[in-house]
Amino acid sequence: MTVHSTAAPPTVAESRFNALLDAAVDAIILIDERGHLTRFNPAAQRMFGYAEAEVAGRNVLMLMPEPYRSQHDGYIHRYASTGERRIIGIGREVEAQRKDGGTFPIDLSVGEFRAGADHGFVGIIRDLTERKARTRETEDLRGRLAHVGRLGTLGEMVSGIAHEVNQPLTAISNYASACRRMVQAGTASGAELAGALDKIGAQAERAGQVIRGLRALVRRRDEQREPLDCNQLIRDVATLVEFDVRQAGFRLVLKLVEPLPATVGDAVQIQQVVLNLIRNGLDAMLEKATGDTLEVETAVADGKVEIRVTDSGPGLGAAALEHLFEPFFTTKPQGIGLGLSICKSIVGAHRGELRGESAPAGGARFRVRLPIGEDE
Repeated sequence: MTVHSTAAPPTVAESRFNALLDAAVDAIILIDERGHLTRFNPAAQRMFGYAEAEVAGRNVLMLMPEPYRSQHDGYIHRYASTGERRIIGIGREVEAQRKDGGTFPIDLSVGEFRAGADHGFVGIIRDLTERKARTRETEDLRGRLAHVGRLGTLGEMVSGIAHEVNQPLTAISNYASACRRMVQAGTASGAELAGALDKIGAQAERAGQVIRGLRALVRRRDEQREPLDCNQLIRDVATLVEFDVRQAGFRLVLKLVEPLPATVGDAVQIQQVVLNLIRNGLDAMLEKATGDTLEVETAVADGKVEIRVTDSGPGLGAAALEHLFEPFFTTKPQGIGLGLSICKSIVGAHRGELRGESAPAGGARFRVRLPIGEDE
């Protein structure tokens, strides 16, 4: 006995649609208006580990971990009753769940279709696992390079830091000796001793600030996001470089706008940028000084916090301006050309911008612009 199929052969449009689904690199799934899976292309089968027959007619929730699973039906019901779109036509990054229970990040785009009485939704899914891994590797590399840069910069500053710590320690020793002499001579009044002890405390705090700044710059740690007072960050960096600037015969001038709006980011990374720009300015002035001032300013410009570092060196030529932030480009005889490249990456990761230009009075000026307010 011959059995004849009652299913109608696919139309040309259906055949083309099926061929499109089969050839698509991205996973494509179709669900009806109740959220039940009706199509599951080969890329989706490879991505999730299910055969199409295993998912046909089942709720798409099976492909989602919590909390997306609990939220999904609510999205569909809300859209059906109010027309409010949470995902449809917008796209978002979410987590998906494979057959073996493992979860992975995906980029999900959802569209709606209507063909007569047929109504449903199509989802286009891209696995972001490799992209996320590459991003993490890039961020980790940037962090390692920044850490190496901090160590290299600090290596050049050892004598200055030692001097900055030695000064308050010497003052503490002198004040303590003076207190001992006054006590032994029996001439010390309570007010005089209290004044000397206050000075000892202030010098101890000064030494502590230098040590804390040094430890923060050397420490290898994960990136942190927090409200930042850029004025205070600059003051902390200035403490570390002030002696080197003075020893070179120059002046470090801070022109800080008060009050300065807060920005959001990683304090140590922004300090590393400021420190690098100051060190570059000092190196340029040691090479050829046209003045004696190294200036650090803050301002609010175009709705952003701006940090400006201006040196009195020979300035930047056209070739230097063109290649300034390229890796391994340097104008220093002993430089390796990674400092400014790392700085630009750090500022870019803070949704800011870093620019270099010739200063109006000669020398070079670098501008760091950071967004005001809360991080996204």
